[in-house]
Formats: sequence, C-alpha cells, structure tokens
Amino acid sequence: MKRLIVTASFALFSSIATAAPDAFQASYTVTAKGLEMGTMTASLHYNNDGYTYQKITKANGLAALLSGDTLTERSSGQKSGATLIPNNYLHHHKNKRKDKKDEFTFVTPTQVNGTFDGNAYQLSVPKGTLDMATLELYLMDAMTLNKPMNYPIASRGKLQDYRLRKLGKETITVPAGEYECEKIEVMHQDTTRQTTLWLAPKLHYAIAQVRHKEDGDIIETRLQKYQ
Repeated sequence: MKRLIVTASFALFSSIATAAPDAFQASYTVTAKGLEMGTMTASLHYNNDGYTYQKITKANGLAALLSGDTLTERSSGQKSGATLIPNNYLHHHKNKRKDKKDEFTFVTPTQVNGTFDGNAYQLSVPKGTLDMATLELYLMDAMTLNKPMNYPIASRGKLQDYRLRKLGKETITVPAGEYECEKIEVMHQDTTRQTTLWLAPKLHYAIAQVRHKEDGDIIETRLQKYQ
C-alpha cells in the first residue's frame, strides 16, 4: 500500500523561465491489480502573489480498513509574473503503522532547511531546484513550450536529478473521458522501476494518467474529473 500512495502522488524556481499554469481542480482513481484502492485530489490555487499546489491521496474500501493510508503533498510559494518560485514543501505519509514526514523551506535560492523522519537537515542546492509537487507544474509548462525536461529536485534531505523523455502521442480513455496525450517516461536509474505519464494538451497538459511498474505490480492513477 505504501507504494500505491507514493506513486499516486507523483500522482517548481526563478532561474527557470516558466508560464504559470491556470488554477485547476482534479480528482483521480487509484487502482492496483485491476481493483480500485484509493482516490486522489489535486488543486492549484493562486492568492495575490502566491500559489498553493496540494494533492491528497486516500485509501478507500478494504484498503482503507486494512491500512488507513493517507498522503498529503503540498507546495506553496510566490508567483512572480509568470514564474512560480517554491518556498515551502510538505510530504506527509501516514498509516496505521507509521507517520513519516518530509518538510522543508527554501531559505535562499541555494539553501534548503528541513526535517525528514524527525531528523533535521540542511541541503545546498543549485539555483532552479524544485520540489516534487511543483515539478508537475513545470512539466506542464515544458510540454507547452517544448522545453527540456531535466530538473534538480530536493527530496528527503537529498538532491536528485530528474530526467524525463517523450515517447510520442497516444489516445487513452480514463473515467473523465477520451484524451489525446503526450506520453512521457521518467528515466529511473533503477531499471526495475518504470513510471509513465500521459499529459493531455486539451487540459493544458495536466496529468490524465500515471502508470507505475515495480516488483511485478502495476499501479495506475487515472483522471476522473477536471475543472
């Protein structure tokens, strides 16, 4: 169940030019082995010169009864013209057995201070480093303007290099309807893992579907409603 919640959540900085996406709300179903295991909601809101992007994933049905899994992921920051500049990030994964949290702040463009699993850390990062949530917003922009999809990411007290590549166009059917999508692959260093995203141009390149394969299991997050 842990991987289900984390994958569903997969479910952005001033030195990288960007066109900020429009505000939106979306809901998704999360399935594993053909069974619906949870739901995810995602929303992007603007308030004056700030933004908040939040995703909440919850197990439902039998999965909720057995695990009680919930994941809250939130990024907030500034909107400077058309650029989103992340300031604060939270990744909080909780179930009946554990309560794990990664929370940090960009105190300067090159310094991150945070706590992961109860341990404080400081991390030096290059300008343009993003968090995992705002990465998705920058990806929407990269598709619109045909930019390279390589991003430095701060996560769990470490600096990671995220690289994605286009696989071509594909039309898919999800609960929200049929969409022609750009198919994108996350280039994992661990070759036993595979993550594929489908981004819908009709929805300003919002995520229509995510499929994650690992240890023989397939977990899918599929768009149910977008507005």
